[in-house]
Amino acid sequence: MELAKNRGYVITKIFREVASGETLAARPQMQQLLAEVENGLWEGVLVMEVERLARGNSIDQGIVSQTFRLSDTLIITPAKIYNPSNDYDEEYFEFGLFMSRREYKTINRRLSAGRLASCKEGKYVGALAPYGYKKEKIEKQKGWVLVPDEKEAEIVKQIYSLYLSDEEKTGFQGIANRLKDSHVYTRKGNPWTAAQIKYILTNDVYIGKIHWQKMPEKKKPKNGQIVKMRYRSKDYPVFDGLHEAIIDADTFNKVKAIIDGRIKSPNNTMRSLQNPFAGILVCSVCGRPMKRRSADKRRPGHSASFDCITRNCPTVGSPVDVVEAKVISGIKQWYESYNLQNRGAEKPAPVYNDNEIKNCKSKLTILKNQLNTTFSLLEQGLYDKDTFIERRSFLKSEINSVQAVIAKLEKEDSLKRSQENYNKLLIPELENLLRIYDNLPNAKSKNDLIKKIFYQIRYTKTTKGNRWRPDKVDDFELEFISRLPLQ
Repeated sequence: MELAKNRGYVITKIFREVASGETLAARPQMQQLLAEVENGLWEGVLVMEVERLARGNSIDQGIVSQTFRLSDTLIITPAKIYNPSNDYDEEYFEFGLFMSRREYKTINRRLSAGRLASCKEGKYVGALAPYGYKKEKIEKQKGWVLVPDEKEAEIVKQIYSLYLSDEEKTGFQGIANRLKDSHVYTRKGNPWTAAQIKYILTNDVYIGKIHWQKMPEKKKPKNGQIVKMRYRSKDYPVFDGLHEAIIDADTFNKVKAIIDGRIKSPNNTMRSLQNPFAGILVCSVCGRPMKRRSADKRRPGHSASFDCITRNCPTVGSPVDVVEAKVISGIKQWYESYNLQNRGAEKPAPVYNDNEIKNCKSKLTILKNQLNTTFSLLEQGLYDKDTFIERRSFLKSEINSVQAVIAKLEKEDSLKRSQENYNKLLIPELENLLRIYDNLPNAKSKNDLIKKIFYQIRYTKTTKGNRWRPDKVDDFELEFISRLPLQ
């Protein structure tokens, strides 16, 4: 602000990036700035140093550099004014971005080395203390140490006791259910889950250990973007912590031996899909997917079934073959109804907003030219600063309004084209599904074909049916939610 005042620059907008992000995707204010620079809204951008613009990888740096260069927007710092359209300035600018990335990496390495050193000393470096503990600052030292929380520590001990109890013979979900029945909830006040119980039973922090990079963060490409994911590491360093253990080593090892001794199911990549409606058939009450349960060989006459896995949900399950037959019958009825609606009468061709969009774009060009003219009028002295700011704000508001109208019209046209294209594809896909479904080789091929057409199939049943009430076995309703674009 001092620099702008001394040089007579008029600042009409300030972008404040509160969060510190490594990539452009994690910096919404920077994305907004680049969008406005790309549209030619700014003569220049003031920044303390060019390194503040991008610390991401070479792709992010290239995007920043290209945006400023193609829009001919100046980058103004207290030390230098960069004109990206000038070859020398562009080279200096790109070198500054490269050095900022190097500095960012160096800082991260130092921080990582410092956290590892703290772990070796037995200190806790995590952001949140695990359940059963709270964090306390070490007196007259740097770092934090875990201290048992009396109330939560008792619950941790109870979880280990329940798992080892011969009387209960219960697993992770059974313990979660018992805690819920006893009105014992997590730190956030939510019911316990099987995954949370397993994490507590396998976490060596409760026997006084500190681990490093147990679940390291990794970056992977997904749908054209880089996403951050965490995976459990097979080999990670473990150190003796300064904190007091809640569970003794013998108890922890007994629990570990039981968990490790279980017959582990093969990898998902090795298992063949058994449920043709996986991810599609959902309970209409709680919204969770219906689970396919295999037939219990110990019970004569028992067959595989689809059941809702939500505890205390009123939804009643049904045999797999009955559900599958009714789904195919329902798809056939849905197809006949859809086909009748779309082929029974000639529908008028959709009307697109091409003329309206063309007029709006012409208006947008005029407004942008008027915006550029305000700068000339300011330089010529025909506008004072207050008039310039007022006029510029008005024109920017008009530009934003027109851009919003264009976006709305283009979205409407895109939806109409999607619906038109989907209508052309849907009927042949439905005909193909009904024709070849029974001849498909496995559940996965059936699942893939159904997912092309339907987003969900909602299952509703509240009355039990069995061999004593056979009329209630197929007494359920199905609602088919297609992937047809919504109006």
